[in-house]
Amino acid sequence: MSTKGLTGSLKTMSLADLLQWAGAGRKTGTLSLKSGPLHKQIYFRDGARIGSSSNDTREYVGQFMLSEGIITEQQLKDAFDLQSRTKVMLGRILVKKGLLSETKVSEILRLKAEETIYSLFLWADSDFVFLENELPPGDQVLISIRVEDVLMEGLRRYDTSKKIRQVLPHSGVVLGNTARPLPPDIASKAFPKRIYDMVDSRRSLADITLESHASEYNVCQVLYVMVQKGYVAVGKGAAPATPRQPADSPQALMEAAKDLIKSGDSEGALVILEKARRTAGKNPEMNALIQVAEEHFIDKAYRHYLPPKKIPVLKKPLESLVNQDLSPEEGFLVSRVNGSWDLRSIITISPLREVDALRAFKKLRERGIIALVEGQSKVA
Repeated sequence: MSTKGLTGSLKTMSLADLLQWAGAGRKTGTLSLKSGPLHKQIYFRDGARIGSSSNDTREYVGQFMLSEGIITEQQLKDAFDLQSRTKVMLGRILVKKGLLSETKVSEILRLKAEETIYSLFLWADSDFVFLENELPPGDQVLISIRVEDVLMEGLRRYDTSKKIRQVLPHSGVVLGNTARPLPPDIASKAFPKRIYDMVDSRRSLADITLESHASEYNVCQVLYVMVQKGYVAVGKGAAPATPRQPADSPQALMEAAKDLIKSGDSEGALVILEKARRTAGKNPEMNALIQVAEEHFIDKAYRHYLPPKKIPVLKKPLESLVNQDLSPEEGFLVSRVNGSWDLRSIITISPLREVDALRAFKKLRERGIIALVEGQSKVA
């Protein structure tokens, strides 16, 4: 039976201190951390880190395999289709299909678990709670990482991220190739070469990150080195707009959002709540309300205007959409519209959260960029 132990915030107790506290005290249990919609856990047994989990879509095992070039999006879609029918774990399906060995699956799960832990060093603020004696289910792949190794790599990433931000200050920057070709030692590595090939003086950092199915840190780390060595140049791009502060108080905005949810306008509620969250700071009530609004929106979208089994088709040629001012999320989804994958399949292989993918698809349909069809039949 689990009991709640240490609680607090990373502003008052750093992740490094937390890890050392759990290690020195030979703790067994789960360290649970939340930041906005993201929720991550680190598992301990007798002070040793034995695993991690995350609800960050980009840290799912399928996305990790895509980012490493281990499988294709089509292979992941096919595996998900089989998983929905059989309920077998994704790794076992890929082994059965002959795409991976059991050893390779175990290695990938270990690397993915480590990435989740290291990513937490980049969280500026988060609430945490340590749940004594609570461990993951028996089918969880367990790892073992020394606290010294975790701290060394985590702090290295934190220092590197500060240097990266000086060169790549925001996700809207556009990158272009220089006349200097990649040397063989970089060109021969699959991930850096894939990132380099996406640099075309048109795609932003956000576009490249989505296209690669990788974390922004891993993409930035590669591009930072290429910029430093003169293989890639940074353009200005579009800096994120500084949002105007809402005139109403967070509490008033939450009340307005509740009314919108009751009236059925969950998307309008989300727009209001996103504004409110910028000034509300930590607010558990608001986070819970955002979750309710997201669940209502997802349910309504699938039932009314984005049926998951319908197939999106482009109403305009793909090349004509360059000047349509698509967001990175919209651009990613449009590039996966192939006339055969249904909405559910595209969302499943996407690195976007389900709610974000649905909101982007809704905008694409409202703008007349896509239509929905039943198989190859009439336009919806």
